[in-house]
Parts: sequence; structure tokens; C-alpha cells
Amino acid sequence: MHAKRKSLTVLFTVAAILSQTILARAEPVERPTISAIILSVSPRTVRWATVHKAPDAGEDDPYYHVEVIEKERRAPPWQFKRLATHVVVTADALNGSRSRHKARTYFYKDIEFRIAYQNWRAQPLPQREADVCRTTILECVGVTGKPD
Repeated sequence: MHAKRKSLTVLFTVAAILSQTILARAEPVERPTISAIILSVSPRTVRWATVHKAPDAGEDDPYYHVEVIEKERRAPPWQFKRLATHVVVTADALNGSRSRHKARTYFYKDIEFRIAYQNWRAQPLPQREADVCRTTILECVGVTGKPD
């Protein structure tokens, strides 16, 4: 085999391998849907719940899992207070907690939420059921009626 023909064979082989690599389909990873529910708005503060996990019948979990945040309206985004790392909420309690007001919210790292959620999942079922918020989120975290 001539050197020119051998180099062309190697070139076409490499091109074929690379094109297969480039044309391989990457399946998208399904990301969890995260949303924010406004709980209360005043001239001074905003409180919201970040919904990290919706009910999942496959996991035998009929509840919403939220993190509760409070932020002074004029403060920069990195200055906030986490009122609750993990609150387990019924659909009725979540809907009853919604405010009609609009406000700007932010999403923060959820590592604390994930640790608290895993700890909740590790508890026996009767204990998990006892921790479920069935009224409103602000009542469950103990800030209802407190001045801003």
C-alpha cells in the first residue's frame, strides 16, 4: 500500500470515528420544576415559598415540599432569611397560602433543602404524617401576625 493511500485510509477512519462521536445524541436530563409562591408582601418585606418537589404518586408522597424565604425589599439578593429549610405542605395549604400580590423572588442553592428532605424521607411514615402543614405555610413556620 502506498504511503499516500495509507494516510488517506487513516484520515477517513478518524473522520468516521469523529463524526459518530459528534452525531451521537445526548438525551436531555429532566430537571425538576421549581416555582415560587408569594406568601406575603408588605412595603418592607417579601415572604415566599420555593416549591422544590410536587406530589409524586410513584414515591408514595402526596405532598408539596417547600422552603420558606423572607427578604427585605430594598436589600440586595444575597441578604435574605431562610424561615424554614423544609416544610411539607398539602395542596389545600399551599393554595390557601398564596397571596394575590406580585413581588420579585430569587432562587437560592437548595443543598439545605435536599438534606432536610432526605431526613424527612428517612423518618417512619407516622412521624412524617405528623409533620405535614395543613393550614397555611406562614402559620406552620410561626410568622402569622408578626409585624414586618
